Amino acid sequence: MAKHLHQLDLFGLETEPSVTIKAPKEKLTVYKAPVAAAPTLNEDSLPAVSRAPMSFSKNHPLHKRGRKSFASMDAEINSLQVPATEELVKKLYYPIGEVAVWFNVNTSLIRYWEKEFKQLQPRKTRKGDRLFRAQDIEFLKQIYYLLREKKYSIEGAKNYLKNNKEKADKDLSLLNSLKDIKTFLVSLKASL
Repeated sequence: MAKHLHQLDLFGLETEPSVTIKAPKEKLTVYKAPVAAAPTLNEDSLPAVSRAPMSFSKNHPLHKRGRKSFASMDAEINSLQVPATEELVKKLYYPIGEVAVWFNVNTSLIRYWEKEFKQLQPRKTRKGDRLFRAQDIEFLKQIYYLLREKKYSIEGAKNYLKNNKEKADKDLSLLNSLKDIKTFLVSLKASL
């Protein structure tokens, strides 16, 4: 007794039987679907593919997944683009995206720092967007200095800011003035 099964292809069309398999007391038929001809491709129809490594944005180099190495963090420290305090007070609020670009970090890291450091409280709009004042950005500078330059842990930075508030302010102002002197001397050397 032979049974023929009718198989439909992807478009609902019946296909011709191609192989019959014998089973005990009955035959099974396996159907082979017709294969459509592949379109011909020529070199003009293919898009150009660049073999150069991709960069995710203009401001960030090629990223790897996971945590950054200390060497890459050290290289980024000198490329901070945070404006001086005199420039910051000219505008009342700065969005989180702009602040993240200044510090060369993701916005998610700034939101994480906001969650961890209770002193950092940016204003939020009704929509939930974070707006940073000049004093919030100055506090972010302190956090960045402790975590990235001094290599403190989150808990260590919290304790340092809690116990040494005046010393932390003096250290940050001293660091800012030394960086200003360094940029002046580098520009003076370049002009010679």
